[in-house]
Amino acid sequence: MTNTKLRLLFSVAMILVITTMPVHAQQYPARPIKIVVPWPVGGATDNVARVVAQKLSPILGQQVLVENRPGATGTIGTQLVIQSPPDGYTLLFMAASLHTFSPHLMKNMPFDTVTDITPISMSVLFPYVLAVSPDSPYKNVTDLIKAGKSQPGKLTYGSFGIGSGPNIVTELFKQQTGTDILHVPYKGGSQLTTGLLGNEVTMMFDSLPSPLGQIRGGKIRALAVTGLERSPVVPDVPTLKESGVNIEAIIWLGLGGPPKMAPDIVSKLFDAMKQVARDQEVQKRISDMGAQATVSSSPQQFREFMLTERERWGRVIREAKISPD
Repeated sequence: MTNTKLRLLFSVAMILVITTMPVHAQQYPARPIKIVVPWPVGGATDNVARVVAQKLSPILGQQVLVENRPGATGTIGTQLVIQSPPDGYTLLFMAASLHTFSPHLMKNMPFDTVTDITPISMSVLFPYVLAVSPDSPYKNVTDLIKAGKSQPGKLTYGSFGIGSGPNIVTELFKQQTGTDILHVPYKGGSQLTTGLLGNEVTMMFDSLPSPLGQIRGGKIRALAVTGLERSPVVPDVPTLKESGVNIEAIIWLGLGGPPKMAPDIVSKLFDAMKQVARDQEVQKRISDMGAQATVSSSPQQFREFMLTERERWGRVIREAKISPD
């Protein structure tokens, strides 16, 4: 066979290879994308999702819309996404509470909160904050621990109810410090803050964005945050570890999709999320909410993080014997 014929056959073979390669990434996205938020309009998850969607639109070259599907503690909207085609046009904005706490608290969970999701990237991180009223006699974490040990059952803490993030984090605080603090559940964040301001409870853990305005206005005294490092949002507030309590508790929000999404589509979305996290306007808007814009090192790392967090908080919940039922 002549060299000319060999070259011709090679060229034809290469064309066949190229034309039969997956074209998901080249074609995607060809129409608008929907991000399902399984929580009501106006909450922290919804607000962050809308910032992310707004920035994803020009990066991906298609409109990215947010659709709220609240109900059943986030499971309705999440299941809708899990059952959607894995084509990248229906995505999920996820919150730590459902994917790390709920599997240990809900009976008959209709899906696996990690393996039934295609993780793309974390988007936002923020800590809990340990706070007291401005006229509280407790000026720091050490004062609070001493009182909790010397006066068992006299101090109280508020939460959104049994199984809520503030309840679980405070029970971990009690485990780590050997304190006896009575639980007082409230119906929601605003009622909890009101209870703290009215000295109905001694202390509370809440996600930093919720009481940030009152902290900045001097209406609430922040004693510590639960991150590994101080929050740039409240840089004068020490971490619990600085205060001698070995606790890290981070709330995360992130982007995922239905199971079995094509790797090239996941890669394209991950690259877009990296651009969102680096955007200075996004960083400022997220910081104004009391959080930090971030991105996972890879979709696989995000999956591993979710699995680790779910296991870690499961141990805390079991040891504290927390059960809403």
